[in-house]
Amino acid sequence: MANATSFEWATIDDQGVPNRTQMFVAYNGAVLTIDALIGAWSSFGGLIDPCIDGQITGGQILIPLNPNGAWKTAPVSPGNNNNQIMTLNFNNDFNQYATPIYLPAYKESTLDAGRPNTDADPLLALITQIIAGTTNVFPNNNNLRDLNALRNAFLGTRKLKKNKAATIVNG
Repeated sequence: MANATSFEWATIDDQGVPNRTQMFVAYNGAVLTIDALIGAWSSFGGLIDPCIDGQITGGQILIPLNPNGAWKTAPVSPGNNNNQIMTLNFNNDFNQYATPIYLPAYKESTLDAGRPNTDADPLLALITQIIAGTTNVFPNNNNLRDLNALRNAFLGTRKLKKNKAATIVNG
């Protein structure tokens, strides 16, 4: 079955103003490889480039995926809302900047005395896998530096509309 997959090309003009071009394509993971998608993205980019004065500076491919059948099929009710966020901050192997991983609508059972319990499963299992990685997949920061230790974890409330965080409990 084909899914609407988004191709996006980032552009910049001679004044330094960025923009983007987006196109949706039908992608069927059963018959197309990721390499084929990347090739198609590059091919369309080669056709877009001569049509614009701006420069293509990069881009991305967004592939919609279906949830794993082993995951829950409905949210826990009553439960925490998506604006109730647990932040896991990780150190990396390059600089002092933390890399956050957000867990919206965190489970109350992952807390101990109102704070994230990073010493017990399921948080411990998640943190361990993030640091260790899986076969050929290693979580990184946006500069592709390995995440090598949990720095801290805390709870916060994120205003979804404007995406501003207001910390309510420090971890």
